[in-house]
Amino acid sequence: MTRLAALFFVAIAIVPALYAQPPRVEFDVVSIKRSAPDAVGGRMRTLPDGTQIMANVSVSQFINAASPAPVREVVGLPDWAESERYDVTVKPPSDSTPEQRRQMWQVMFADRMKLVAHVEDRERDTFALVLARSDGRLGPQLKPSTLDCRPRPPGTPPPPPLPAPANDSDYLNRCGGRFGNGQIVVGSTSLDSLVLSFAGLAGRQVFNRTGLQGNYSLTLKFSPPRTPGATSDAPLPDDAPEFFTALQEQLGLKLQPEKTMVPVFVIERLERPTDN
Repeated sequence: MTRLAALFFVAIAIVPALYAQPPRVEFDVVSIKRSAPDAVGGRMRTLPDGTQIMANVSVSQFINAASPAPVREVVGLPDWAESERYDVTVKPPSDSTPEQRRQMWQVMFADRMKLVAHVEDRERDTFALVLARSDGRLGPQLKPSTLDCRPRPPGTPPPPPLPAPANDSDYLNRCGGRFGNGQIVVGSTSLDSLVLSFAGLAGRQVFNRTGLQGNYSLTLKFSPPRTPGATSDAPLPDDAPEFFTALQEQLGLKLQPEKTMVPVFVIERLERPTDN
């Protein structure tokens, strides 16, 4: 066989592989219905088998799941995607991976809502979380965690359930924590994970620029921002400082304004879902 003929047959063998499409992955169950007109409040929960159940939610609240990359901002949504409410249930195959489930959301949105969208980087006003002191000393309420919160090896029996936490010390001595109403109490978290909770409080996306590695325990008490006209009967911390001040005084950290290129999910086309 000549060299030219050999190259020809190699090329013929490669072409099908280049154009081969990955297998289509779909949810086993998809149910989308308009919520009852008198429905109050919205709920989202995930069952142990991976089934996700959402009640009285807008499409804007879960369309991020269709993005091929993690995003915190979606632009181009039609008005109905913000105002109309739906009851949604999706059930993935039991052996599916997280990546496959993301692909299933993409398939579901394409099939049921004719979604056409893409991700692009756009410059945004953001905050950098940095050390407040030039000597790198941390605040009194931020300390390296001694807890081991790594995932347990497959097949390892689950640990015995812990009693319900009664105070802040209980939260500091266990994995997980408490977030809400002017308090963040965590037994073990990385700073990269912590900044995900700061965007709503700071009003912008926050990026960890502290250089701190490993996990930390912390207690942060602050006066939560109030939405104009909103009321709450829940007690607030006595004489608590506003969020930016609390970060510096209690954790030894501060938020520094910056501009950052961030991924944005851009909607080009989206139609109302068909009921089933």
